[in-house]
Amino acid sequence: MDKRTKILETAERLLAERGFYGLSMKLLADTAGIVAGTIYCYFENKDDLINELHLHIREQSSLTLFNGWIDNQTPKQKYDLLWRNLFDAVLKNPQRLIVIEMLCFCSKTDSEQAALEENKNFSPLIDFYQQGIDEGRFHHWEIPALMTLSFDSAINLAKKVLKGRLQPNETQLNQVRDASWSIIQNR
Repeated sequence: MDKRTKILETAERLLAERGFYGLSMKLLADTAGIVAGTIYCYFENKDDLINELHLHIREQSSLTLFNGWIDNQTPKQKYDLLWRNLFDAVLKNPQRLIVIEMLCFCSKTDSEQAALEENKNFSPLIDFYQQGIDEGRFHHWEIPALMTLSFDSAINLAKKVLKGRLQPNETQLNQVRDASWSIIQNR
């Protein structure tokens, strides 16, 4: 792992554990096992680090979400894959969800740059929903609303599993996923 990535991953972990105000450059350097000056070789300041972390997480999240994606899959196969990838991602890395939620509400992140990266990294997802709308398969709603109905069930179910409140089996997971698929259908 290169130093820049190590710094970003350490910053993500510290943000999840301590929040924005608990993240200092000294603590970051000490935790990453580097001298503090090294951080400034890669990032201008803490705000720049946070912006770059936001972009890094978006890129990594898109790679995770689209793992196994094949263009010629049916819409339902794509949906099932996306839903399961998101569910599994939350289980494997719950700290990332905490940091994503922080970064989404942080006024320090460069929202214009983040939006450009989101469009680039998640364009297959946007295209998937737009095609579903255009073909009349999905409700003609705003794409963020369709995405919320689609994926909040995966996120919230994974949170319940992490908290020990639910031990779902494959049948239950498929039922929840299929219910979220049905909700967005234009029937």
